[in-house]
Amino acid sequence: MNERQELVPLLVARGARAAIDFYVRALGAEVLALYEHGPERRVSHADLRVSTTSFAVTEEAPSWNSESPLLLGGSPVVLQLFVEDVDAVVAAMHAAGASVVLPVRELLGERMARLRDPFGHLWLLRQRVDELSTEELQRRRDELFARIHLAHPEDANTVGDDPMSRQGPADGPRGAIHLVIGPIGAGKSTFALGLARQHGAVRFTLDDWMTRLFSPDRPDSGLVEWYVERAARCIEQIWSLAMRVVDAGLPAIFEIGLLQRHERELFYERAAERDCALTVHVVDAARDVRRERVMKRNETKGETFAMIVPPALFELASDRWEPPDADECAGRAVRFVRTDGAAKS
Repeated sequence: MNERQELVPLLVARGARAAIDFYVRALGAEVLALYEHGPERRVSHADLRVSTTSFAVTEEAPSWNSESPLLLGGSPVVLQLFVEDVDAVVAAMHAAGASVVLPVRELLGERMARLRDPFGHLWLLRQRVDELSTEELQRRRDELFARIHLAHPEDANTVGDDPMSRQGPADGPRGAIHLVIGPIGAGKSTFALGLARQHGAVRFTLDDWMTRLFSPDRPDSGLVEWYVERAARCIEQIWSLAMRVVDAGLPAIFEIGLLQRHERELFYERAAERDCALTVHVVDAARDVRRERVMKRNETKGETFAMIVPPALFELASDRWEPPDADECAGRAVRFVRTDGAAKS
């Protein structure tokens, strides 16, 4: 960037290239420079300008402490942007995929609105209507908060029923998503139960649904095809129910198989579309340890028992497990957990 600006916001985005495209379409941003890295040509840094204001965008990279609002579950920073026509900019941002947190409202000599872009960043759009002195602004603020206090004496910091003051339930903070994955017998259920207690989360496990709905009808042959089709139906219903939990602000834990990467990529896309913070927990153990656990669980039918797993099914499921590689982990919050005492990979 050739122009000197003393303070330049750097926005961390999960999907920086898509974020840049959004800012170009929604805000009319100009891309001044863009730098890439790695064989995937990820965006390491881009300089953008809107009118006379510059800002930068970079790809989420938790290992570099570059964490996006989607990973953190929200952003404490609000980007204020003065515009000539706030209604037009709100319409453009909304059409490009932003959600309106606070609709356009005339207040304190300005027309303003607040939006959350698809990457979790908050924008306060401001259009000056009246040029007011500092003294006049302070007087109007005093009047405004006096009215608020009369309406809500229990909390003088709440702007009550003024639509500019709050975001409705539909736009409230969403709960985080935790995806627990790993091979059969790794200890995913035990880990997920502990995670649920730690976060006060609702746990959704595919085994419970499959057992209750389909276990009595399990065939002797063609098991893989039979299982895959019914599991897909269960996952659809689990997702629908879990989103109600997440939209209510509660965290949700998914323990729904997803042994292979292509299955998980679809899940990642869904979480991103819902603007949800996602953490992936990879629970693993050596194959012989897992085999022994599963055979013992078949006998004892303990807390995490869902169904009998024959030896052949254990081997089949173990062969299908595809652990996340570096490419899948890049730009995502991924935590590796070993349950056999081995070092984390």
